[in-house]
Amino acid sequence: MASMQGVIVFLAVLGAFLTILSLPFSDIHKFIAEVILLGAYGYYLHKKYKIEYYYGMLMLKTREGLSEIDKISRHTKLWQHLVDAGTVISYGMLTLLLFKHVRIRDFIPGMLTLLFITVFLLPNLYPVALSVIGLPYESPGKAITVSGGPDITIPLAAIAILAVGLATVITLGLIYQAGTTLIGLYMNIFGGASATVQPGAYLILPGINIPFIEGVIALLMLLFVHELAHAVLSRVARVPLRSAGILLFGFIPIGAFVDPEEKILLKKPKSDQARVVVAGSVANYALSIVSFVMLMLLVSLPLGAYDTGLKVAAAKEGLPIQKGDIILAINGVEMDSYSTYLRYRSAIQPNSTLIVTTQRGDVEVQTDENALIGVLLQPRVKPSFGWYVFLRDLFALLFALNFFVGSFNLLPIPLFDGHRLLELGLGEKGALPLKIITVLSTASLIAALLPWLLR
Repeated sequence: MASMQGVIVFLAVLGAFLTILSLPFSDIHKFIAEVILLGAYGYYLHKKYKIEYYYGMLMLKTREGLSEIDKISRHTKLWQHLVDAGTVISYGMLTLLLFKHVRIRDFIPGMLTLLFITVFLLPNLYPVALSVIGLPYESPGKAITVSGGPDITIPLAAIAILAVGLATVITLGLIYQAGTTLIGLYMNIFGGASATVQPGAYLILPGINIPFIEGVIALLMLLFVHELAHAVLSRVARVPLRSAGILLFGFIPIGAFVDPEEKILLKKPKSDQARVVVAGSVANYALSIVSFVMLMLLVSLPLGAYDTGLKVAAAKEGLPIQKGDIILAINGVEMDSYSTYLRYRSAIQPNSTLIVTTQRGDVEVQTDENALIGVLLQPRVKPSFGWYVFLRDLFALLFALNFFVGSFNLLPIPLFDGHRLLELGLGEKGALPLKIITVLSTASLIAALLPWLLR
């Protein structure tokens, strides 16, 4: 009877959750309603089934699987080499200064991987993320050229990232974004401006700004590899594990954890501690790379999945074209395939007017100085290929979310792995720089979230 009651309550909460998602409310109002619903459900489970409760989250602990982790961790040298190469992804050439245990044999593969990420993954990250995550559309910036010469944006980005790594670049980017956000808010409040200030960071919520089923699966896989990597490297360092588990908010997974013997870990050499700390982000980067390759293979397969027309995956606010629209023709030229659009795009002129035919009729749009109108277009998939869309969105989420979470986790902010990692790299003499970096990064994250919180 008790189990039947639990099933009934779960189905009722799930039904309420899906109903809220379908209501014509703003994302922030849906978010607040879902938080109240899931928070109440989590408290019910805590009281009913005596599940451990931690600041509104349910902690499902287990010792199952720890013996399997021990077996995996026996390949000590392999895991150390992989994680040391992954440390280079985080700090680039700075790795040789911060982490003396990283040898040249691991440094070189790490730099090559970082170069691959810079040249192939980063240019595709925002378009792919935009297609599956409810982010505001931002037009690409102008290419950097020298005296009208070739675009040197990617070479400059590659040099910067190879020099200081993703962790440093992302931290600097967060500080820059926070400054831009604060200036925009100041101008709106005190300068009479009325421009929309976009947040510099977003919460990722299944069913609200990412697909629900694909999002839950992607988050579970993300959390699993992240915590498994921490666990494996803990055992490589001969640190016992007390338990492992996941954190649930209601029925949605929002975190995972391994519970090593912290006192034993802190007595280990700094090289062992650094490997344990960075392992989670390295695992996320690895899954991101694998997912990107799988996504590229999937979209290149000659499956005959594409229909005529183009699907609008994202659109800038204020356009007569909306996300989800189907573009059938541009200036009378039928968009019978995505390759037709790519050929036609080169003929579109800057600051011109386009007549775009959608499933809702003809609309006029203006191109900007880069000959763009502010939309992200995808090939249109035939209705019978629902499985294809599912896999495409799943791989896209795994690619984007693992990259975002792996990078975000490297920020030098307390409670994030990046803070402890930088503390180990700088050592005792770097206490003051670490404090300055920590305060600046934490304040920047709060500032970058302000527009979202003030909506």
